[in-house]
This record gives sequence, structure tokens and C-alpha cells, in this order.
Amino acid sequence: MVAFNESNVGQPTGAQLFRGQSRGNFDLVDREVIGILGADCPLGEQIVAISLRCGYEVQALTQGELGSSPDKDLRVLASKTFDARHIQTVVRGSTCVINLCNVSHPHSDPQHPSSESITRNALASMKNARSGRYLCVTHQSVRSPGDARFISHGFGSRYLWPLTHRGRYHDLQKEADLLARSSMDWTLVRCPTIKTVASFGTISVDRHRPTGKFVSRDRLARYLVHLKDSELYRREAMFVASQSPQVRYA
Repeated sequence: MVAFNESNVGQPTGAQLFRGQSRGNFDLVDREVIGILGADCPLGEQIVAISLRCGYEVQALTQGELGSSPDKDLRVLASKTFDARHIQTVVRGSTCVINLCNVSHPHSDPQHPSSESITRNALASMKNARSGRYLCVTHQSVRSPGDARFISHGFGSRYLWPLTHRGRYHDLQKEADLLARSSMDWTLVRCPTIKTVASFGTISVDRHRPTGKFVSRDRLARYLVHLKDSELYRREAMFVASQSPQVRYA
């Protein structure tokens, strides 16, 4: 694992932080690179581990420490502010960007940028760098065109949570609306409570309504890594949840 301080970002050698030499747009990229925003959470650490095992290189933007074991294919940028420069550094050269900031960071911190601004900066950086797919994990209260009008399953998270977390909900909804207007290759993954339930069933997916009360962390991590190559759910928002082994993928 290669670590460096945020003070390095913005210096003339900023493009060389991860590889030791400039990538250009896709110069010198011999393997696919997954960029992870907000990797310093249990879900992020599992995604890092799975990505490395699958042979990907990983560039991670974190606010705190990343507990992963040292690996030559893992580059970590620690940042307290998550400003546009830091996001650009991680996004550059990545063939897929997974945004976990809605899972990993306490948004009570006034210094932490909004979810909307993180996604806005990420999309701009991806467009400039000609990066590929953008996967964003968010709360299942977020609405998208095509959602079922009334949802009985997940009633609390869909209808009550926004009432008790108005500011947070509006920020997440602005982020979703921003993605809906984007021409980039994106997928919005709406999750219920993420639980540590090892190898529980499968991931159930639905475009229009919540499908379960929780999602297993390890299953979600695997699903997100493999979603980057899927032709399904491109430029769409979807709901995910864990289901028993008898339930098939949607």
C-alpha cells in the first residue's frame, strides 16, 4: 500500500502520485483501475480486498485510516476535505469509480463536503479523464423517475426517514437528481441497512421498489465490484437487498 499526504496534491508531480509517473489520460495503464471514494469503512475495505483479489489496481480516497494490508496495487490518498483536487487525483486513470461517501463519512462535520458536491466533482473529473462507470451507494429513501408510487415495504426508510433527516435527505436527493441529468455511465445503488451477515443469501435487485430490510455487507461488496462490468442498470437507479438463497437475482 502506498500512502501520501494531501499536501502532495496540487504540486507539479500531482499526476505522478499513484504510479510514480504521469498517466496522461490512459497512458501506461496496463490493468484496470478501480477508484474508491470514502474507502475507510467496513464496506470499503471489503471492496478493496475483493478488487485486489480480482486483479484490479485500487486508488482509494479516505478521510481516516484504511485497515487493509499493504499491497503494491493499492494507492491511498488521505484527505480531510475531499475537495476537487483530491477527487481528481483518485479518479484520474480509473476505469470505474465507486462512491461510498454516503456510507463512510459522518455528515455532521461542517468541513465535510455535501454528497452532491462530491458527485459533481467526481463526474467532472471523470469526464476530463475519460473514465468509465460511476457507481454511487446511497440511502433507499432517494427517489428516481419510474419508482412505484406507493411502497409498503420499506415504508419507514422511504417516507419517515426523510422527515426526520430533512437536510441529509435533500442533499442525497440533489445528488441523485444530478446523476439523472448526467450523460456519464452511472448507476445509483439504493441500500437498506448494511449489516455484517456473512454470506447471507443473494442480492435481490429491483428498479422500482425496495426488496428487503437489510443487505449483507460482504455480498454487497462483491456485487458492486462485479457490477462495473455488467450491461444492466446503466444510467439507472436501483434498489438492492439481501434475500434468502431461494430468491433469484432480479
